[in-house]
Amino acid sequence: MLKTRIVTTFALLSLITFIFISANPVVWTAFVFLFMVAAIWEWGRLAGLQCFALKIFTVFSAVFLFLCLSQSDFIASNLSVLCWLSTCFWVGLVPFVLQQKKIADIFKYKVFHLTVALIVIATAGWSVLIAYEHKGGIFLVSLMALVWVADIGAYFVGKRFGKCLLAPTISPGKTWEGAIGAFILVFLYGWILAFLGQKYSFLSDNWASLMFARWQPLLFSAYLILFAGLSIVGDLFESLLKRRVGIKDSSQLLPGHGGVLDRIDAQLPVLPLGLLLLGI
Repeated sequence: MLKTRIVTTFALLSLITFIFISANPVVWTAFVFLFMVAAIWEWGRLAGLQCFALKIFTVFSAVFLFLCLSQSDFIASNLSVLCWLSTCFWVGLVPFVLQQKKIADIFKYKVFHLTVALIVIATAGWSVLIAYEHKGGIFLVSLMALVWVADIGAYFVGKRFGKCLLAPTISPGKTWEGAIGAFILVFLYGWILAFLGQKYSFLSDNWASLMFARWQPLLFSAYLILFAGLSIVGDLFESLLKRRVGIKDSSQLLPGHGGVLDRIDAQLPVLPLGLLLLGI
């Protein structure tokens, strides 16, 4: 399993590095598009769709996303609205669902469930494309790395000090100590990156530097904590969806890692808000 995980990670990193170096917008868009479609297919499985219905939903979503991507002006003009919708979902509804420790009754309506899937996944995917197009690779990687830093902090602190379970009926491996580790490491990451961006011009366009320049230090610190919390919320929500249908991974599309959703669940709430707060 570990060998398979390493091979998959190396293959993905090599592919992404090649795409970044090539700087070909068509290739980059195609890559993000495939990830979005895969994630939507997995969410359809978690929503309980079977065979034919799942295929119809996936094809419909793929056609919709393709048509939207072919109209870049449409995405740019509507992204802020979609980011607000996505953020309202992650900040306003999902914490309530997690507190109840079960999927809210409204998610029993598949139309709502699948509409939410399409909105949050498409918004995150479009956020990636817009961020890369307008701010570049350093900005995008620095924003996405916030989630990776939160994961690292939660894992190592939780493994070393974890005793109080955060959500035992949803994800037994997560602890409050791990969550605190995520908050602390993200806080440090943001401030260090902001400092480096002020000191070195080639890092001036990283996400933390732009946030620091736009917001006061106190608000900047509060937003860092918010983003760390949202990364945990995204992870827990997908775990709840998987527990509802009794599966461990959203799929096996990424050998050793599970599915695409398993890799991007924490990015879904973070990416749209990361652009929204900068007015992109």
